Amino acid sequence: MLLLSISASSAAGQSVGTEIERSDRSSAAETATFLLVPVGARSVGLGGAVSSARGDMEGSLWNPASIAGLEGSALYLMGGEDFAASSRVLGGVLAVGRVRAGLTVLHYDLGTIEARDGSNNPLGEIEPAQTAFVLSAGYPVLDWLDLGASWKLLRLSASCSIACGSLDETSTGSAFDIGAVASLSGNRALRGGLLVRNLGAGIGYADGPADPLPTRLRLGVEADLPALFQSPDAWLEGDLDLLVRVDLQQTLSEFDDFDAHLGAELGWRDLLLIRGGYAASSEGRSGPTLGLGIRYSGLVLDLGYAFNDFARFASGTPLQLSVGYGF
Repeated sequence: MLLLSISASSAAGQSVGTEIERSDRSSAAETATFLLVPVGARSVGLGGAVSSARGDMEGSLWNPASIAGLEGSALYLMGGEDFAASSRVLGGVLAVGRVRAGLTVLHYDLGTIEARDGSNNPLGEIEPAQTAFVLSAGYPVLDWLDLGASWKLLRLSASCSIACGSLDETSTGSAFDIGAVASLSGNRALRGGLLVRNLGAGIGYADGPADPLPTRLRLGVEADLPALFQSPDAWLEGDLDLLVRVDLQQTLSEFDDFDAHLGAELGWRDLLLIRGGYAASSEGRSGPTLGLGIRYSGLVLDLGYAFNDFARFASGTPLQLSVGYGF
């Protein structure tokens, strides 16, 4: 029952009110699906279009190649509420020469879940939690090409100490991300990103077989429109900027599981940024997004909100907050 409850809570991170027939090769059998939950206010505000980003603190959790473009070291905090669950992120990136090395901790708290036996009698409450410790590195291999990789130590745990007795169950595993960000024009006004997320052998519970990880392939494009079509200072003498991103995502185990993400960011003097986007996702997260950002003397403050299926529940809304400092 404990493992069934964990599986149900993980599925809640992807879809609501949808029954999917499980199979060993289906995405419905995946574990550690908290890795797919939108994290980072800028990423959320841009509709989840993340793979072509460069110089983004949130890249440690998405495309590790994007941290290669950071000018220096950085520290960041992120947090969000998401359908009766909450995500908390603490991390940093260290600049060592041309290398950018990151350490990030992501904790996804699923609250409490009522445990019942086969006769539907209450047994107590289970407290599941999922954590990822992420080591990432990014490096500018060429003037126009950045590469990055991440290793994730995953910990899935659940505890129960009421009617079901004292129970504490933990499973661990690991996953890898590999990404690239490339300039498609001479002035970096057009960039492309390629990313494979959550590669690994899977995670098993007790003596059972390993469930697959949520492995995804992403391809994205980012365009800085003023710099791409005319001189960079043509819009209000360079005070106004418009960034547009498009991401396409495919589940590797299912060729019909296809997602699209679109986002735009309007910036004024690199100080105030307004974002909007749309996610068309097979994971119950389709809908528009909004975001707001402030940049000042190395300080980064972002807010993001997603108007998807999870926004309909009063027990948590898809609101994200990110705070960072670059130095």
